[in-house]
Order: sequence, then C-alpha cells, then structure tokens
Amino acid sequence: MKRILACLLVCSCLLAAILPLGGCGLKKKAEQAISEKIVEKALGDNVDIKGDTVTVKGEDGEEITVGGGKWPDTDLAKKIPEFKKGKIATSATEGDNFMVLIQEVKAEDFEAYLKEVKKIYTEEVYESRTDTMITFGGKGEDQTIVALNFIIKDETMGVSIQKTEQ
Repeated sequence: MKRILACLLVCSCLLAAILPLGGCGLKKKAEQAISEKIVEKALGDNVDIKGDTVTVKGEDGEEITVGGGKWPDTDLAKKIPEFKKGKIATSATEGDNFMVLIQEVKAEDFEAYLKEVKKIYTEEVYESRTDTMITFGGKGEDQTIVALNFIIKDETMGVSIQKTEQ
C-alpha cells in the first residue's frame, strides 16, 4: 500500500509537469505512455493514465485511482450525497475507501451539506468547530464511516468515506 501511495505521488508530479504542455493528440499519447512506463519501471506496478486520472494496480490486485476532478462513480460514493458546489481538486478511490478534496467552497454551502450528511450518519457522531476548521464524523446504519473537514479561510473541504466490516 505504501508503494502504491508513493506511486501516486510520482504520478501526480508527472501529470503536473505534462498536462500543461498541451499539443497534438499524438504528443499527448506519447507523453502518457512515457509517464506510465517510468512509473511502472520504478514501482513494478501496472499504471494507467487517462487524462488527469491515474490508476495503479498492485501485484496483489489492489487498485487505487486518483484524479479526475469529479465525484467518484462508485457504489461507495453513492452512499453519501454528492457535493455539487465548489470545484473538485482531486479525488481518490481504493477498495472500500474514497476521498474528495473540494476547493472554492462557501461556508453556507458547507453548512447546508453538513446538515444533509448528519441525517444519514447518526451513529458515533463527533463534531468540532474552531475559528479555522469544522470537522464532522459519523457512522451510518450501513456501517459506512464518513468524515468531513472544512478549512474556513481556504474555503477547502475534504470528504472521505470508508466501508467497515459488518
């Protein structure tokens, strides 16, 4: 798992360097193929880069997908309402986990979303508020655990959800 996370860091750096270059379709395909080969050689894992999304498949079949700038389209992601405000900076999915980082989130939009999420995640609830951050966590009847974090000054929100053993 640590190896895959290291790979994701490398992939993010490669994408940051390559994506702004633009150019013709052939150039983009060549850059993508080169990036995949570099990461695969370094880590020995299967890497698939499609646009701004990177999927790494480990030898054990474990798979992590990062990027895409959109709400994940997984069964797990459907267990929480999609946040439709702000701008998704990145998302990551791995097995029974997903995480989304959203920028340009207004405080009133976060509060409305938090109210909606609290209706679903009513067990083992915790909430913390400071001058700089709001944090919420809870467990749903379906044994999923959610965590919301909102950094007030940066207008940045993190959403993560994990399925636990039932």
